[in-house]
Amino acid sequence: MNDLYDIIAEPELRDAALILALSGWVDAGAAGTEAAEFLARGGEEIVRFKGDEIFDYRSNRPVVRFRKGRMTEVEWPSLTIHRRSLPERDLLVMVGSEPDSRWRGVADSVADLMERFRVDLIVTIGAVPAAVPHTYPPPVMMTASSDELVGGDDVALGDDLDVPGAAVNVIADAAVGRGLGTLGYWAQIPHYVNEKYHAGTLALLQRIALRLDLDLDLSEIVTASSEQADRINELIADRPDSQAHVQKLEMLAEEGRLASGDEIAAEIERFLNED
Repeated sequence: MNDLYDIIAEPELRDAALILALSGWVDAGAAGTEAAEFLARGGEEIVRFKGDEIFDYRSNRPVVRFRKGRMTEVEWPSLTIHRRSLPERDLLVMVGSEPDSRWRGVADSVADLMERFRVDLIVTIGAVPAAVPHTYPPPVMMTASSDELVGGDDVALGDDLDVPGAAVNVIADAAVGRGLGTLGYWAQIPHYVNEKYHAGTLALLQRIALRLDLDLDLSEIVTASSEQADRINELIADRPDSQAHVQKLEMLAEEGRLASGDEIAAEIERFLNED
């Protein structure tokens, strides 16, 4: 028995890869967790981490639902792994709240589970705030544990970058220490969008589908992204300053200029200071 997780089921897996996204840090616009939840939809839960061991409920509080004056549900923060069987391959999807404690223990546990399930590739996904316009598809940066994992369509992060770490980074580091391959896809989200950003979710799902050769029906995400873009356009229609800012970002995007490591770090610092 493990003190951090329970194994609920242990299915036979077929060419499985693990998709990993956690809410909180490095999940701007909830793009990573929304993409992971989409991929886990219809799958079976096979691993559940023990919340009392990894969450501080004063900072990561459960949601209490009241209906007509009666408390009907307490929804606790969770961290789970689901198995989704697709025609092309099996996916394991780890999604939930970023742990408040025992990051090293969680990371070692994930590496143990991947060895147990014979999974040799982990794909972490998330998003960061950036100076990009909502009128263009979000750029997606890529990191990898080896050059061999970089695909022809991937845009690998070329600059040096020092930023506050996330639990997904620690998990990936533990996996690399066990000889597992790791990829990271990080969508750049317009820094002026303060809600779930469907275009970021779409960009991550498209990148995963291409990298893992999956045939995913993304029509609902495409529709949600288009409708959200229309709403943002309506919001800035009567705001000349906002329109001018978006046009400036569009000029940079038109030039094909990607944000540098220093610019990304500056946006992240600004995001943290405003949080």
